Amino acid sequence: MKRLIPFLLVFGLGLTVTAVVVSRHQAVRHARELETQRAAWETEKAELEAALENARAPRLVAAPAPRSRAVLATVTAPDPQELLNKLAALKVAAGPGQTRALRQVLALLGQLADVGPSALPAIHEFLATGQDAVFDAPGGKGPRDVKSLTDALIPATLRFGLFDVVRQIGGAEAENILVEALGRTGRGLEVAYLTQVLEEMSPGKYQDTALTAARALLASATGGERDYLFGVLKRFGDTSYVSTAQAQLVQADGKVDRSALRYLQQTLGGQSVALAAQIYRDARVTEADSKEPLARVALAYVGANDEALELFHTAVLDPALKPDHRRELVEDLNTDGLSNKKNPSPGDLEIIANRYALTQAYLQQDYVQNDQVLNAAFREADKDLRQMLERAAAAAANPGTPAR
Repeated sequence: MKRLIPFLLVFGLGLTVTAVVVSRHQAVRHARELETQRAAWETEKAELEAALENARAPRLVAAPAPRSRAVLATVTAPDPQELLNKLAALKVAAGPGQTRALRQVLALLGQLADVGPSALPAIHEFLATGQDAVFDAPGGKGPRDVKSLTDALIPATLRFGLFDVVRQIGGAEAENILVEALGRTGRGLEVAYLTQVLEEMSPGKYQDTALTAARALLASATGGERDYLFGVLKRFGDTSYVSTAQAQLVQADGKVDRSALRYLQQTLGGQSVALAAQIYRDARVTEADSKEPLARVALAYVGANDEALELFHTAVLDPALKPDHRRELVEDLNTDGLSNKKNPSPGDLEIIANRYALTQAYLQQDYVQNDQVLNAAFREADKDLRQMLERAAAAAANPGTPAR
């Protein structure tokens, strides 16, 4: 045991010395690595400072030789035809790439507008070909009216986008291009769009051109296209198409042309009630969906026109109409024909009072009490009309109170 103790002491001392030596070696190595990194940092720092100082230092740069505007335009302006080719080749449809494609459309149209008047000949030539491309914007809903179409961020079609570019460029040449397109197009929506654009550029100047184009297309247009074309006639207060619209009101299949009916109501006002009553009795008109819009013409004048009340009465008791048609005709006594439902004018209040008396009278009739649809509808209309009169009376008694 006495011999073992000295041995252990010597062994422990050896381990300690070894650890100290290893530790020193590691410290030296780490110090060298730190020194290397520090030197690299210092070098990088010096380079950055030199670059910064160099950037701050004023430089004498030789002025470039002056170039003519034509040379500058050649260098900087993109080729309008190339831009048009790219636009025509773009495919914009719902899907993962839709947003990216629409951004490309807007970017290319913006570049085309930036080119300015020199882009007009290429655009003119392209429009004359009749080529087009539909741009399906997110949401997929059509325009509510022509103004929303002209103000839209994303054009509905390539042609609409080019019309807008021409409008942005402006000038006599631009107007001529749009007028030529107005006279050449076979699309009702384009006629309405171009009419709106040209009216913004030169109010009243191209009225005759727009009316001529609209009348020409109405002879063959169908569906929603007719609404846009009749809208052009209404815009300028044109009544020259009234007799033709009357002739077109009942179509060969017995259906009522709603576009023509709206135009006639907007143009003739209260006089359209007599026409609606005449068509309502026409033996060719048998479908509920054709009779209902005729009854709505009368609804707009109930309370102000005895002939309208007669047609309204005929319609709400007509078994040929759908139950929903009859119900809605009655319930809408609180809206149709009123200029302002929330803040009724004196004229509105007179109509509301007449209609309230009307609902009161109808609710006393056995044929209404025994008809579940009509009874519920007249009660609803009666309640709404009474509340409108009460609010109007309260507002008159307290002029400073806002309408609710």
